Amino acid sequence: MKDAKCKKCGKPAVVKFRTYRISLCEACLPAFYESLVERSVKRHRILRENERVLVAVSGGKDSVALASTLKNLASKLNLSLEIIHINLGIGEYSEKSEEVVRKLAEMLEIPLQVEHLSDFGFTIPAVRMRKVCSACGTAKRYLMNRYARLHRFDVVATGHTCDDFAAFALKNIAGGNLEWLLKFQPRAEGFAEGVVTKVRPLFERTEEENLLYVKAKKLPFLADKCPFSPPKDEWKEIVREIERKKAGFMRNFVRGIAKIAAASGESVASVKYCKICGEIASSDVCAFCKLRLRSVVAESENEMQRQTKRKHAT
Repeated sequence: MKDAKCKKCGKPAVVKFRTYRISLCEACLPAFYESLVERSVKRHRILRENERVLVAVSGGKDSVALASTLKNLASKLNLSLEIIHINLGIGEYSEKSEEVVRKLAEMLEIPLQVEHLSDFGFTIPAVRMRKVCSACGTAKRYLMNRYARLHRFDVVATGHTCDDFAAFALKNIAGGNLEWLLKFQPRAEGFAEGVVTKVRPLFERTEEENLLYVKAKKLPFLADKCPFSPPKDEWKEIVREIERKKAGFMRNFVRGIAKIAAASGESVASVKYCKICGEIASSDVCAFCKLRLRSVVAESENEMQRQTKRKHAT
């Protein structure tokens, strides 16, 4: 970057986007980034005018970038925004995440709703599963859809990135799970009563671009890694390695897969509703209620063990 000049204003550049062949200074970077998101939203009709948008914000760089950019787009598309944050009860990590989101919502002047998983009878640390991230995803999807449905939002917006989509697509192609590619769309319409449309406005933006944006805008975000997250994501490492050798690979790859998914149409399995909570389910009991029941059983077992130890101690 030595001696490079910003293409917009001529000042010293701080970053060069190889994909777009442009160098930018810190002051010009945010507007360029927001224009890219706006272009994606309009090209793929990810958001429509006058929609009520529930923005899911975890506190990480990607969801923070999403909230800030949608705030910028709100006046252009006449969008109504509200932020939802899910506190998963992961000790200090969740407390710090909530604090960041509260600060962001105040800064952006967007209404905020915080949902605590503990209010539904359990927390993520209480879940006994080998893949805890799966439980986390189940809880987030359930609570976001539930709140959006109850409060009549048109769409739920999440900060899924180009990295996420590329890694997901490549993993499922390699595994022969081609039916999963049908879910690979920047706008997934609600397919049944009670299912709110999901949108991913950042599906063409990389995690690196999101980080540069939030830093340039001086937005609060949590850089800490979740204590339950795996040490590395091998599929993301693969797509990023290809990106390093072929600039623009991830963006073009996800665009191509999205076109295939849109042309194929999404097949919908028979719809059921949970006998316990009434939400959408693939069986008689939804995945969220199964998690809750599993946690209750685990806590009962733990309590029995504690009582046994106390008896032996006396």
